[in-house]
Amino acid sequence: MNAAADIKKLGANGVLPLKLGFNGAFFDLEIVGGPFNNYRPGINGDIGVCVRAEQVPATADICLPIHDFDVPHDEADVDLAIEVTLGALLAGKRVYVGCMGGWGRTGLFLALLAKTCGYDDPIAYVRANYTPRAVETKEQETFVRNFDVGPLRRRLFWAAWRTRWTRLWFWWA
Repeated sequence: MNAAADIKKLGANGVLPLKLGFNGAFFDLEIVGGPFNNYRPGINGDIGVCVRAEQVPATADICLPIHDFDVPHDEADVDLAIEVTLGALLAGKRVYVGCMGGWGRTGLFLALLAKTCGYDDPIAYVRANYTPRAVETKEQETFVRNFDVGPLRRRLFWAAWRTRWTRLWFWWA
């Protein structure tokens, strides 16, 4: 059975591959997405990111409250959720992102992660590599396109650079 079939068997919608670092050269990352109710700590992820405002389970490690078919309303919360999520991925953790169905709000958050990693058209990337149903509304599309990830991107690229060189140093030493 291939990895995609394994993910589907665990109740996820798919896996989004991302590259982080200068020209994507440092890290190959993968994020599992789907309905948050299907998140199983340690089985399909080490960190659970819940992007729904209703019925937030206790298993959520990171919560970014977004109502169905809506967008986040606190940019500082969005920045923090993106930074913590990508930091967990850099630390080698497996991340599961989900809302009710794992399409709209999950796709919005995955597109924000892709934008932070430097993808030029993050919505098209997520739709092509995660699910065509990602980012369900025009308001969500506008939010992703207008969200400023510049300062966050710089901090995370430096974190990726430091992580990469630290790993190389310990490998060499």
